[in-house]
Amino acid sequence: MRPRLGMRMRMQRPLSRWPRWPHAVLARDDAQVRAQLARVFPATPTRGTVHLVLRGTNFQIQVWQAMLRTRAGQVLSYTDLAQAVGAPRAQRAVGSALGANTIAWLIPCHRVIRDSGEISHYRWRPERKAAMLGWEAARS
Repeated sequence: MRPRLGMRMRMQRPLSRWPRWPHAVLARDDAQVRAQLARVFPATPTRGTVHLVLRGTNFQIQVWQAMLRTRAGQVLSYTDLAQAVGAPRAQRAVGSALGANTIAWLIPCHRVIRDSGEISHYRWRPERKAAMLGWEAARS
């Protein structure tokens, strides 16, 4: 069964057994989630500043920095992004770098599509990528 918005999901394994966060505790807080969503997806978007600590290879960080320079509603191809980082034949490496991004909305890797215009291969499913692109396009 695929998860749907509002559907409660049981985790496959306890959060404490995830190696990246061995001491994490999962606690439901609907009010805090609503407040965070209102800040991330405001009715009237504004520009702000977020400080990030990026962990990746030099090439991954170059790709992510290039993505941070894109505007909401802007769409690039893998070829465009490879050229932007000075590696015009490295489309597959660009795709791998985008796939390694663990902070999807802050580093907007959803703005990259195939040269053909097809939406494909997104860490959090192509349907989510299409929804994010649509949300941005409607507001730009």
